Amino acid sequence: MPLERIRVLLVEDDPGQMAAIKALLERTQGVEFQLKIADRLASALEELIIGGMDIVLLDLSLPDSSGTDTFVKVRQAAPRIPIIVLTGTDDEQLALDLLRRGAQDYLFKGAIDGRLLVRAIRYSIYRMASERELEEQRLRHRLLMEGIADVRIYFKDEAGRFLEVNQALAKFHGFGDPEEVVGLTDYDLFTNEHADPASRDEQEIMRTGQPILGKVEREKGLDGTTSWSLTSKMPLEDGHGRKIGVIGISRDITNLKATEERLTTALEKLTKSLEALQETQLLLIQAEKLKSLGQMAASVAHEVRNPLAILHMGIECLGEFFFEGSEQMAEVVNEMKMAVRRAETIIRDMLDYSSARELERRDICVNTLIGQTLGFVRHDLVKAKVQVTTHFAEGLCACRLDAPKIEQVFINVFTNACHAMPGGGELTITTSERMIESDDPEAERDDCESVRFRRGDKVVVVEIRDSGSGIPEKMLPKLFDPFVTTKTSGNGTGLGLAVVKKIIDLHEGKIGIANAEGGGAQVTIELKGTPEPRFSGPHPMGTSVV
Repeated sequence: MPLERIRVLLVEDDPGQMAAIKALLERTQGVEFQLKIADRLASALEELIIGGMDIVLLDLSLPDSSGTDTFVKVRQAAPRIPIIVLTGTDDEQLALDLLRRGAQDYLFKGAIDGRLLVRAIRYSIYRMASERELEEQRLRHRLLMEGIADVRIYFKDEAGRFLEVNQALAKFHGFGDPEEVVGLTDYDLFTNEHADPASRDEQEIMRTGQPILGKVEREKGLDGTTSWSLTSKMPLEDGHGRKIGVIGISRDITNLKATEERLTTALEKLTKSLEALQETQLLLIQAEKLKSLGQMAASVAHEVRNPLAILHMGIECLGEFFFEGSEQMAEVVNEMKMAVRRAETIIRDMLDYSSARELERRDICVNTLIGQTLGFVRHDLVKAKVQVTTHFAEGLCACRLDAPKIEQVFINVFTNACHAMPGGGELTITTSERMIESDDPEAERDDCESVRFRRGDKVVVVEIRDSGSGIPEKMLPKLFDPFVTTKTSGNGTGLGLAVVKKIIDLHEGKIGIANAEGGGAQVTIELKGTPEPRFSGPHPMGTSVV
């Protein structure tokens, strides 16, 4: 093994002591001592300035200096080099004083042997190195604890008591000195709302040894203030690996959280604005389509209605004069009549959908209007084996409506319900009245549509529910689009609900279609009521109509 080399500066003015110490060091095995000798303090300080020494053996009584002052000057010149004091005076008090000032050892010249001297040299060097390392660790610890002003650092014991905290944590809780926090717990700084889960987290960390990293916590102080922090905690261990507490690092992110919430709110508003813009764009496109459709419908009505009337008369004549008595031809003639009627219905629906005629309104009771409309479709209901039950609210306020157009709405909805129950079923019609409590646009907004009702408005609500199979979910958003239908070919043009929606919009009302719980579909129509008068419905609640 290579020899251990130790560079020694011997500060001694007595030649006999110089020779004795040199001889002791030269006889040592396993260590090569490189010895330099200075017989004055001045020459010793020069050597220390040059550097390269591992240890100083210092006699306090020199020609140019003596006593404690000699040690102090050497210590100031070489604060990082260990010093062993060699003295001819066995003075215990002096020894203690020099050790407190930083001497590594104090040896009485009359009792020194080679083994003692070498051991003192080695121990002094190792102790000095350990002290330097410990001091550097303390410096790093101090820089970590006090150098980061916006990070709260703390150490806790097993009971959750603070052992040490930095200035940032003390300041955060209103303390001027970190020592004031030592001995306190989270329960002395926060409400139980935060202290309880924090304590459970720390107990779990000590039990499992697993840290908690980057946890966002809502903290509520005893004074009622609320803050947010980003916290990491890890187990605190002693020298034997036993878990004796936790180490915590926490950063206040209250401002960041507030900024995040503002950005989230702004994003939500931007999203709603974008949706509104998209809806407006669709409405403009729809309006342009309506304009084109109106022009086309007027042209079709002019060009096609007269030929259809002639075809209708011709088919009647064929059936009456040429094919009378022939069942097969009678069936063909009947199908031709149905085809002509379908063409006429399409033209009429197109005109209704594109028409922008003024409404002819008057005060009407919705209960009465529904009763009249049920009479119009009674034959279809009986034929379809549909049982109708009404639940009409008494004393409904009147609604200012164009009766024929609203009748057209109810006829369309009732007819669609019949088609949805080909094997028979139940149609339930319920009316009610409600008062709008708030004019908050967000509370009363129907998707991206304009606000229909304001605070204080009376609204008559009509709910029409069938017991059919319901509507495919993918079709629900498209039901009011022109030429969209859920019926089989030949049973609808797809303009009915589009016309219904337009009529309700003209009345500044709302209509919605959804699948009802338990099966079937439900149509909900809301119409603005007038302050007076009030009417009683023609049918008592719960009466079966069909």
